[in-house]
Amino acid sequence: MEPQSTTEGKKGLLQNDRLVVCGMLVVYGVCILGAIGAAFWWLNRRNQVISASATATAAAAAAEQANAAVTAAAHATDQAQYEFIERFDSNKFLWTTGSENNEYYNGNREINDGSYVWDVRETKETFIHWSYFQRNNYIRDFDVYVDTKILDANPGDACSGFLFRVSTRGWDDGGYYFVLCSDSYAAISYHTEKDGWEDMATVPYFDYAKGTWNRLEIIARGAHFQFFINGRQVYEMDDDRLEAGSVALVVELNENVPATILFDNFGLQRR
Repeated sequence: MEPQSTTEGKKGLLQNDRLVVCGMLVVYGVCILGAIGAAFWWLNRRNQVISASATATAAAAAAEQANAAVTAAAHATDQAQYEFIERFDSNKFLWTTGSENNEYYNGNREINDGSYVWDVRETKETFIHWSYFQRNNYIRDFDVYVDTKILDANPGDACSGFLFRVSTRGWDDGGYYFVLCSDSYAAISYHTEKDGWEDMATVPYFDYAKGTWNRLEIIARGAHFQFFINGRQVYEMDDDRLEAGSVALVVELNENVPATILFDNFGLQRR
């Protein structure tokens, strides 16, 4: 028997090694391509999920905006049918008008060009002043709104809004106060002559712009109260000290601060 050549054996082993290496490279290549394909599939799937989520979020936001618009339209329709509506084209509810020159201020209140105008030319000391809606009309549950605008006042120097649930024995005996001020804050307080002012809430209203109309609204049901500015609730509370009382439009000015404050579109519905 001829002995096998050592060189031929080495060549055979080398060929086998090459085949093994090639096979491994093929396997590795397939694995790498598979991994790349899986990565692209995962990224595509992720993008589809994100896109679907974004679409769903956008659809939900659009639906929420549509519902809000429908709710606002329905609320505006309801307000247009309130029992008492004052456009200030006349003075059918006998709001206080005329010139004033007292210990607090010098100015004038009048119905003019579709607005109830408070023109305060001189403020002798910080004061609040009000005009009742149908004085001695003591109301329990109600919805009320009014549009108000403050002109020519520095931030924090003037406020306008409502007194409500004013005691049957008068403001000194107790009443609630809700105003929006020229520093963009809404204030809610309770007052008696005996105990003075109790600040119940001071709420920032970030959409306030000087010299623009803002609608203030109160919903009162028993001891529960909700407060709104331009259709958005800014505060909610419970307080049972007064079950019924009068409603009034009110202004507050700091000392030595002249200003013009306007009211329009007053509406009240007893519930």
